[in-house]
Amino acid sequence: MNQTNMPLSTKRIFRLFLLVMGFLLISELNAQVAKENLRPAAIGKRGMVATANPLVSLAGQEMLINGGNAIDAIVAAAAALNAVEPYMSGVAGVGYLLYYDAKENRTRSLVFGGWVPESFDPDKLREVTMAEDGAGHGALETVGPKIVAVPGNLAGWDRALKDYGSMTLHEVFAPAIKYLEEGVPITEFDQAMWEGTLQRVLPHPESVNILLKDDRSTYQIGDFFTNNPLAKTMRQIAEKGADFFYKGELAEEIETAFLADGGFLTAKDLAKVPEKVNWVDPIRITYKGYTVYNNPPPGMGIQQLQTLKIMEGFDVQRMGHNSSEYLAHLLETIFLCRLDTDRYIGDPDFVDVPVAFLLSDAYLNKQRDLVRQRLKERMKAAEIASEEKISGAAVDREISASYQYATTSLSVVDQWGNAAVIIQTHGGGFGSGYVAGKTGLIFNSALDWMSKEPGLANSVAPGKAVGWCVGGMMQFHKDGRPMLIVGSPGSFGILQSVPQVAMNHIDFGMNIQDAISAPRFRWKDELGSVPATEAIVETRMGEQVLEDLQRMGFQLDTSLGPWSMTVGGAQGITLDPVTGWLMGGADPRRNGYAVGW
Repeated sequence: MNQTNMPLSTKRIFRLFLLVMGFLLISELNAQVAKENLRPAAIGKRGMVATANPLVSLAGQEMLINGGNAIDAIVAAAAALNAVEPYMSGVAGVGYLLYYDAKENRTRSLVFGGWVPESFDPDKLREVTMAEDGAGHGALETVGPKIVAVPGNLAGWDRALKDYGSMTLHEVFAPAIKYLEEGVPITEFDQAMWEGTLQRVLPHPESVNILLKDDRSTYQIGDFFTNNPLAKTMRQIAEKGADFFYKGELAEEIETAFLADGGFLTAKDLAKVPEKVNWVDPIRITYKGYTVYNNPPPGMGIQQLQTLKIMEGFDVQRMGHNSSEYLAHLLETIFLCRLDTDRYIGDPDFVDVPVAFLLSDAYLNKQRDLVRQRLKERMKAAEIASEEKISGAAVDREISASYQYATTSLSVVDQWGNAAVIIQTHGGGFGSGYVAGKTGLIFNSALDWMSKEPGLANSVAPGKAVGWCVGGMMQFHKDGRPMLIVGSPGSFGILQSVPQVAMNHIDFGMNIQDAISAPRFRWKDELGSVPATEAIVETRMGEQVLEDLQRMGFQLDTSLGPWSMTVGGAQGITLDPVTGWLMGGADPRRNGYAVGW
């Protein structure tokens, strides 16, 4: 389209698009300096989009400016991630949506987190390709078509759009297709992700053709990435509908590729997905005058609600933000709550998940007493501990290529007060590393997030829904309206980062951007590493605080320096009920930007 013939709203988006691309290319030259400064929060009144990339936030805002609502915007943003964060999520990924509809005055959960293919055979996993894991722990995980779960993202986007959106797939996919065809600039963060996930891509010829440059090298800062085969596929989906992917010719093409390459996914598996993606009631608690909503199992967001309820019984304001006393209480609380998700959370159709028990006052009061007991023992140990400094100098590796998390979060609020949060993922970096045939579709590695050991709540089994940490996002409501919505990527760190951000805002009065930018920690509690023995801590916590925690017996990894993407990449929005102003925040640890209107 000639720019002179564009409608005014599209012209504005186009100019802003060019401005942001230029900014990215220039600002990456001084990325180190930028990260040492906290950014201001974004402000808006007619809409706010907070995502992991400014181009994605612009895609969402384009829908709002053109009259769309929060669902239109968040689906457009989620689709744009196919181009801008191809290593994190896409059409063949999985996810969750937590949505408040102002007209209905109701909060609902949409689960599209992936399922085990019916023909899955664990014995066939013995001869699979392995690559470095996405947790930075030096472990290996499976890549390739055998580890792919039945993808739900497209079905989730389509269901949300049909039930609550005002636009078509053709309209909301337009920015994604444009980005895929015209290219998006590679940032410092993107470069690190490509370099850190190279070994996941190399075993698969079609993946190499699409995800690497002609010389089989990774994309670098200043390069532009395109995926024309995926642009073609998404254009066909936009024209023919989601059933083209799940029940049509594309499903058959996907099945043919998987059968040829030894995978389990079939057209029959895909055909069942639209009927599986249904709205359900969220789980909820009260916290300091707020009603807090989260996604139900098989999502693991219950851990976040447990954390808040236990911490509600402590005087955190007296302790002070990120004091050693506050952090010790929070570390112990999260440690105990993670034991529950590891033990209990799985597909409710396959296992009994005692949600009411896990959120009961009686149980959480006992857990709070256990936190006190564990801390009392730690304090005794600290009194007799010798004065020890942090072992070794903290190494400032701003973005470590050894950490290959592959999840993203998006938050949107529109002028009518509708509020939506999505967390979606490929699983590992570039998911399974597998592109099916000539579709350009990058498939997830969700099955590697289930236990291969039989008899556990989240053991892998044919037809079973994946038990997911990506279900962890929260909406805080007061007087029946959302006041704060927030989500984050970060593997099992999702379940730890989101409560920290929320408490920064609610308990310590930070605006949403400062709440996100403030230093955080996370236990190294990946699948198979529970109970955790060590926590990653950003050194901005302060040397004295870190020494105090170590004297209490906490094992701390400070090697990633003051800013670490491993503690998540949160996005969030707050709403002022009196003035109607919206405030958005996005994580500077990654490419995150909030854009208000």
